[in-house]
Amino acid sequence: MELLGRAGDGDPRVRSVMAFWLAVQGRFQEASKSLAMAEPVPVGRGPASLGGDRNWGLMDTVMVRIYRETGRKDEASRLAAEALARMRPGQAAGDDVCTWDAWEASPVAYASLAAQEGQKEEAVRALQLAMRCGDLPFGFWPQLPWFMALDGYAPYGDLLRERERRIAQIRAELIALDAGSGTPEQAAR
Repeated sequence: MELLGRAGDGDPRVRSVMAFWLAVQGRFQEASKSLAMAEPVPVGRGPASLGGDRNWGLMDTVMVRIYRETGRKDEASRLAAEALARMRPGQAAGDDVCTWDAWEASPVAYASLAAQEGQKEEAVRALQLAMRCGDLPFGFWPQLPWFMALDGYAPYGDLLRERERRIAQIRAELIALDAGSGTPEQAAR
């Protein structure tokens, strides 16, 4: 609400971010109203923030979720199919290498929508790409409802364990840096 107070009720970016978090909370009627004030939600807009755009901000996933939960099922299905088709070639191109172009294909955005649409294998493959290209990919928070739909899927469980391992490693590195001893490797010398 602080952001709303600063930017104003009619700011489309604020409304887009609000729609995101309202949808995550399952408050779809309120999310739908905020989304209407935010549209058209751009494909890309910086700086990256969840709900800020359709790419880094995962708004394709959220828009499909809002549409579906507010009785706009045909529109939701159409948007999901269009968005997955738009993003799919970028996922295939990024399978072998980590380049900026592959990262710009937004593997996490693709994974979030694929997961929500029940395409577990595609979602996990995209998350694997994201994790090959970055330690903790932006937007990959297992607590988000679309990623929770992957719970119980064995390859996703492997990803979660790897994510937790990386978090522990980063935490240890930060503690070592904070203690003034550099990285854990430097401290061991």
